[in-house]
Amino acid sequence: MGKVTKYQGKKEKYKMSTNYPQVVLASSSQTRKNLLKKYFEYIIIKKHRVDENEIKKNKTPMLAKLKAISVKPDFSHAMIIGSDQILVCEEKLINKPKNVKEAIENLLYLRNKEHVLMSAIYVIKEGKFFFKKMKKAKLILRDLSKNQITSYVNQNRKTALSTVGSYKIEDNSKYGLIIVKSGDIETILGFPIKDFFNKLKNE
Repeated sequence: MGKVTKYQGKKEKYKMSTNYPQVVLASSSQTRKNLLKKYFEYIIIKKHRVDENEIKKNKTPMLAKLKAISVKPDFSHAMIIGSDQILVCEEKLINKPKNVKEAIENLLYLRNKEHVLMSAIYVIKEGKFFFKKMKKAKLILRDLSKNQITSYVNQNRKTALSTVGSYKIEDNSKYGLIIVKSGDIETILGFPIKDFFNKLKNE
């Protein structure tokens, strides 16, 4: 394991200089990329080769493992990180919407209901399993009016179409969308990597 260097910013962060020439994120998520940058200086973004909607029918976050495995042939000596998040409300799986209409319908279905976000990561190091973690968060979408929901989606189309719940927790201070009942911020963001980092740091 290489040296871990601590530096000061607005809050304490870490940058890890490892012996691994490549750290690969098997995801195109900008949020996950930004979170990973807190820990690693250099990251390769590689789109996975998995049919997400087909796998998510199982209502378990299996995709993290499959995403990591799908890019392994291209990076045999790398640290590969796969990630996944699913949202279940009243035993119904909520997927990313295909259009604005579906995004509005998803939020209308979620309003005033508790829903569960299950987030997972799966890590392969130099071709072998290294770490996995799955965590849950429970949230409630506030009892917003249809006009409020429609306005939010129209003002935040990129977010609405790229997230499983059609909202981002980062918007909460502005729009007051969500009540968090349990779960940490990394789980809500879909990337529970703190324990993985701690394992690396303590090697």
